[in-house]
Amino acid sequence: MNPIRLLGATAALIMVAAAPAAAATPDSWQPGPAVYGTSQPQNVTVTMDDGVVLTVQMIYPTDLTTGARAPGEFPVLLSQDPYGIGPVPFPSAGAGKYFVQRGYIYLAAAVRGTDVSGGQLDWFGDRQGRDGAALVDWAAHTLAGSNGTVGLDGCSYLGINQWFTAAAVGRHSALKVIAPFCTDSDFYRDFAAIGGIPTTAVADTGELEPRGPQDDPATDPQSVTVGDLATGGPRSYDNEYWRDRSVMRLMPQVVANGIPALSEAGWKDLFPGGNLGAYAAAQNAYFHRPLDAPVRPGDRVTGRYQAMVGPWEHQENVDSPTVQAIRLKWFDTWLKGARTGMAGTGTPLHLFENGANQWVDVAAWPPSPGTFGFSGGPGTLSWSSAGALTYRSAPLARAGVLDGPSDVTVYARSTRTEVQLTATLEGIAPDGTTSKIAEGALIGSQRRLNPQSSWYGADHSLLQPSHPFTAAARQPVTPGVTTRYDIALHADVALLPAGSRLQLVLGSQAPDTFHLTLAPTPQQRANLAGGVYTIEKASVTVPLTAPGLFRASDTDWGPSS
Repeated sequence: MNPIRLLGATAALIMVAAAPAAAATPDSWQPGPAVYGTSQPQNVTVTMDDGVVLTVQMIYPTDLTTGARAPGEFPVLLSQDPYGIGPVPFPSAGAGKYFVQRGYIYLAAAVRGTDVSGGQLDWFGDRQGRDGAALVDWAAHTLAGSNGTVGLDGCSYLGINQWFTAAAVGRHSALKVIAPFCTDSDFYRDFAAIGGIPTTAVADTGELEPRGPQDDPATDPQSVTVGDLATGGPRSYDNEYWRDRSVMRLMPQVVANGIPALSEAGWKDLFPGGNLGAYAAAQNAYFHRPLDAPVRPGDRVTGRYQAMVGPWEHQENVDSPTVQAIRLKWFDTWLKGARTGMAGTGTPLHLFENGANQWVDVAAWPPSPGTFGFSGGPGTLSWSSAGALTYRSAPLARAGVLDGPSDVTVYARSTRTEVQLTATLEGIAPDGTTSKIAEGALIGSQRRLNPQSSWYGADHSLLQPSHPFTAAARQPVTPGVTTRYDIALHADVALLPAGSRLQLVLGSQAPDTFHLTLAPTPQQRANLAGGVYTIEKASVTVPLTAPGLFRASDTDWGPSS
């Protein structure tokens, strides 16, 4: 197997036209009106295999006239919520009323270690996956009114842990579908740390989770993780703990268990476009391709694994009428056998094209067959100040669409044994309007490149650098020696009109607009202190193709703002 992940025929500094994507076939399915009322939430307990007792809240369909529980059996939707009951009902159960009114029983379970559930709190993982599998079995075979089929619903933490349940249920399970929204692909790289630099996101999120009666917040596994990230402990590196929490590694088992998935994230999310790696991994697992490879133009894809990326912030518009209707359509397809046509698509990736303000449907990720690059230098940065260097491309002779992840390569000398670099890619419209496209960061001691999981163009230009971020991969920077650093920028899909420029802002500190707050470990900070970087050259490579590759989707996948 060739270890270099080629993205297709590319050529530096040019754009290549491609055939338009096939349009999605319209169908006659429409979300029905509310035909049921909703019961008052009721709490029950379910005991896990290790004796831990979880609390589950139930909402049933009711007769609109009498208010009594509706007769008959219904499919079940389950969410697993770490944020507690708080005001009754669970926040997730309240959001589920839309589905209850259309013929589903909705369950919200308090994750172990939170609120009124027993056990110790951790971040996702196989243990929570086994909890989810036990809850699915209980919902299918013990819950009154269940018709024996179950789907998973929820956003953010409630979305990510769906993958672990789907991997744990085994084959021939009552679990028939999942809809993991507001999700990432690799929790360490997308959230806990950016470019090997820890963030405050794990600690900040943990503070929102009410601890359960058996949880010790000083020693539970989640607290150990927070402590390691803050002090430079083992979990500040991408070790086995984090690899066990990467949803990408679950895809072969999810596929083997026959569980279809529709995921969602936003371009302005806590993890911008964070579900795209999971989309590629799921498609690749289904067709027995390497998990960390791109989905190339012409590769086979299946409608069983679909993904949406909207122009949204974290959790934005998830419960808007349009997006709720899309989730209902997905659940009705797999739990009610509705003839929606949704599963039969040949373009299962649904992307909002920024700038063009339209949704497009594609199959490959990244879809582009072309690249564009520019470079500049020299300059000087100091870690102790907020200064930055700015590089601009020449105006584009023709309109193009940036459609994928990008790379920034920097050659620099440092006066210290560590380097911290941040990069922001911006688009400058012909009228001078500037908008952020993508950003990234890298700690210099984690610069070692992993060519087996990096993505390259056919001309071998680097488009998505991958670094091990392990303790073993750490390489102190040699002061005074010119060293190469490759910074991965998150993906975007953005129209750049003719005459537009791309602009790189290179700094040593994350700007206030950075999507997460960087918090270097004490060791990193000590090695960074007082550092001055002499930049010899900085270059940018982005995927760029002609707008003809894209056409407006026949489906409205959600609000534009």
